Amino acid sequence: MSIQIRRTERGCEAAFVSGLEWLFDPPGSRPPNWDRRQAVDRTAQLLDQENVALFEARSQQDQLVGVASVYVDIMSVRFGRRASIEDLAVHPGWRSRGVGASLLTAARAWAHEQGADFVFLESGLARADAHRFYLREGATHSAATFRWTIEPTA
Repeated sequence: MSIQIRRTERGCEAAFVSGLEWLFDPPGSRPPNWDRRQAVDRTAQLLDQENVALFEARSQQDQLVGVASVYVDIMSVRFGRRASIEDLAVHPGWRSRGVGASLLTAARAWAHEQGADFVFLESGLARADAHRFYLREGATHSAATFRWTIEPTA
C-alpha cells in the first residue's frame, strides 16, 4: 500500500471538507450549526495563509483517504511557538493502515520547518482509539481542555 501525502491545493476545498466529515461518524458528532458551504469557504481562506498547512493523503488510485490541518498559532511565554493540529481525519476504510501516521509526520515536519517548539493536538473524550494512536506516535497526555461557546448578542 502506497500513500501520497501532499498539500491541499486551491480547487480541492470541497474534497478536504468531505474528509473532515469523517470525524462526524461515531464516536464523533456533527458540530452544532455545521454549514458545509461555510466550511468550504473557510478552507479556501486558509489556503491563502502562511501560518496554516492543509494536507491530504491519497491512495495509488488518487482516492482521498485522509486529511490534516496544522496551524502555527501562538507564541507561549512558557513553552515557545506552538503549532496546533486542528483536524486529523482518516477514511474509515483506511484506518490502521499508516495513513494517520503519515499525515501526523507531515504535519509535525511542517510545524518544525515553521519554527514551532511543540505541537498541540486536542481530541474528543470519546475517541479512545485515536488517543491510543497518539500515544503510540510519541505524544504525551498533558492537559485537559475546556471550551466556551460565544453566543452572538442580539
